[in-house]
Order: sequence, then C-alpha cells, then structure tokens
Amino acid sequence: MSSLKERILGLLKSYKGSWIPQSHIHRALGVSKSRVSEILAELEKEGLVARRVVGRSKIVYVYPDIGEREVETVGKLIRVGLVFSSEYLFMSAFAKGLEASGYRVEVRVFNDGIKATRALAEGLVDISVSPLVGQLYLYPTYRTYRIILAGLWGGFRVLSLGRPGPIHSSAISTMDYARRVAVARGGLEADETRYYWSSDEVLKIKPGEGYVVTWHPIYLKLVEEGARVVYEPEELDVKFCCTLGVSTAVSNRARRAIARAYFNALETYAREPERGLEYYSSLTGINISTLKSATREYKVAEGLDIKLVRGILREYAPTIPARSIYEEAVETEALG
Repeated sequence: MSSLKERILGLLKSYKGSWIPQSHIHRALGVSKSRVSEILAELEKEGLVARRVVGRSKIVYVYPDIGEREVETVGKLIRVGLVFSSEYLFMSAFAKGLEASGYRVEVRVFNDGIKATRALAEGLVDISVSPLVGQLYLYPTYRTYRIILAGLWGGFRVLSLGRPGPIHSSAISTMDYARRVAVARGGLEADETRYYWSSDEVLKIKPGEGYVVTWHPIYLKLVEEGARVVYEPEELDVKFCCTLGVSTAVSNRARRAIARAYFNALETYAREPERGLEYYSSLTGINISTLKSATREYKVAEGLDIKLVRGILREYAPTIPARSIYEEAVETEALG
C-alpha cells in the first residue's frame, strides 16, 4: 500500500458513517486533487467509500466499518462563514473563545445565506452561522455538516414600498419563512414572490410598489427612503434565525471546542450586548452606531429544538425525502 493511500485511510477513519467534502482531503494532506481522486477511486472499488457529485462539488461517504481515529482540524485553523448582516454581534467573544482553545480564526462574509451554507457543505469553510431554514433545506443533498441549534433571533422587517405588488425576499432563508407566514396571514396584497440574491440587490428594488422582507441594517436604509413597516418578528412569531453549522470534516475534539466557545459567546452577548462591536464592525464594514441599534433588536433564541425543526419543515419541506432525514442534521454529540 502506498504511503499516501495509508495517509488518506488514516484521515478517513475519523469520519466513518459521514459524508465529507472531497476537497477537505487534499487540503488536509497537502497533496494534489488528481492523486487524491485516483486513490479514492481505488477505495471505492474496495467498498470502503462511496462518492457522488453535487453541482460542481464532490463529496465522499466513508463507510462505518473503515475504522476509527481522530484527526485534528488542519493547522488548527477554523474558517468561519457569515452572512452580511448586523446579527452576529457575538463574533468577537466567539473568536476569542476559539483562540483560547488554540485555534486560529479566519472569517469570510457572504452576501447570501444559501451561499454561506453551500460553502460549508462543500468544504470552503469549516463552520457557518447561517439561516436554519437553508441549513435544513440543503442537508439531504450534502449531509456534510451538522447543526448546533443555538443563535440569535429578531432584526428583520416586512416592509411596504407603496401600492400592492410583488413581495421580495431572500430565498430559502428566515426571510423566506417570514414571507410565507406574513402572506398566509392575509395582510399583504402580494401578487407574486421575487427573490433577491444579495444585500445590494435589495437596495436596487424599485420603490413605490410591493413589499420587501429583509434584515438589519438593510431594512433601515429602506425605511429612511420611505418604506413602511408592516410586520416585526414578534408579530409573526418567528423567533429563530441563524444557527451554527459545523462540517463533518471537523474533528470531534474541535467540534466540542467550537460548541463550547459558541455557547459561551452567546451567554456573553446576553450579558454585554455591546461588547466587541469594533471587531464585528471591522469584519462587515457596518458602523458601530448602527450595530449598537442592532443590539436592541437581536436576542438570544430560546426553545430551539427538534420540535421547532419539525414545525419549520411542515411549512416547506416535501415528503420526498421523508422529513426525518432533516432531523439527522441536528448535532447532539458535541453538546454532551
């Protein structure tokens, strides 16, 4: 057996029974993509792994009987994905907690929640704080991450731009869920749904007609330009938003450290919501005065559990695949 094949097997033994992005393997071992692909083809013939292509990405399933061994996150670097918003006000405490556990932190800000979750699923980031709705939606396709049910809620608005017309929302997100709830209540004369794919697109929506569901700080700009608030989060009873997705390529030890740092950061935010705003401002470019206003809107979510997940799924998930597969995404081991 070649030494590289042994190294790949050693790495894969950490992830028995899991799907992982193929890109994680060549990145973890510092070898060429083509050589990794050749060896995975051998392992597939031997019945040790299975591979499939999702979009432009390749993912690998490691059969449970391949063995067991823990491999640490490469270089102790944790790549974090976020969505551009005022929501992740706890990031300073979270980053400090990870650094205290010996990890380096690299943050990437995406302009759309689905992009952030896809980056997690495809191995471009190790963890992603992104909309729970999107994390659940993509899970059956990839199965390369788990969800820690904790985060903040609040901060969005359903706005009227003027006369009745289309309702604009981000897709497969908390905004999309809120759109569904708002329209179902019958208080909006929306004749169709139009999706935007970045925060910049929201600000280009033609004023004077229709509705917009969007988040802080984007909704502030629309209100300044004359948009009227129709619904706030409490009125729609949407008391969840983004949760923490963790790649299955992250070791158990790192996963526990991430979960511990994350919960501690949320507790710190609950006590001192304005702590670390300078750090978050440097990540996003959102000015500190705007972030201070966000601390009055975003609260630590309570009651995020399987019951909530099932309620969300009833709103939009098909019955093929069976809804039970989405529940597999919820992390439990790292919380023990």
